[in-house]
Amino acid sequence: MKQQQRIQNLTKLALLIALLAILTFTPLGFIMVPPVSITIMHIPVIIGAVLMGPVYGGVLGFSFGLFSMIKASYAAASPVDMLFSPFFAASPLDALKSIVMCFLPRILLGVFAALLYRTFRRCIHNTPVSVGVAAALASVLHTVMVLGCLWLFFDGIAFKAIFATFLTVNGLIELAAAPLIAVPVCSALMRRKQSYD
Repeated sequence: MKQQQRIQNLTKLALLIALLAILTFTPLGFIMVPPVSITIMHIPVIIGAVLMGPVYGGVLGFSFGLFSMIKASYAAASPVDMLFSPFFAASPLDALKSIVMCFLPRILLGVFAALLYRTFRRCIHNTPVSVGVAAALASVLHTVMVLGCLWLFFDGIAFKAIFATFLTVNGLIELAAAPLIAVPVCSALMRRKQSYD
């Protein structure tokens, strides 16, 4: 039974990584609101983390970070996007900051989403509500972590307008989208899994 579960999880992981690639390398995954681009790429990470746990969530977060870095390196949509590429960095230290900013918040997004879901599932005993709350909080944490990295690593750049846009437009859209998509998808997949068990 464990072997079958592992194969199912690896299959889900592969499908979600493929979905992340599609969202990254097509216009489907990003919504441009100058001066930032809003992403829905965090949603497959949250869904995978809820369904499979923190390790798989972390792997999906790593994939999200890698694809974001690749996209920022060859097709940055704005000057802020260029900060996510080590290839546009002014120094080796800035390149390292860009790499950390690409990967750390995204990996932690997957880990936190899984842990938040497990915590709320134990407390609330309602799967859709637990998924929704975990997705919303994980989305907020992700936005705060990315903003924190931008502020910490690149505070010399004039970011006040960008932060205001990011906090209002980006944060609200990502906050709304995460539970609206994650709840029905996770609920349907969990019901399907239960029908096979």
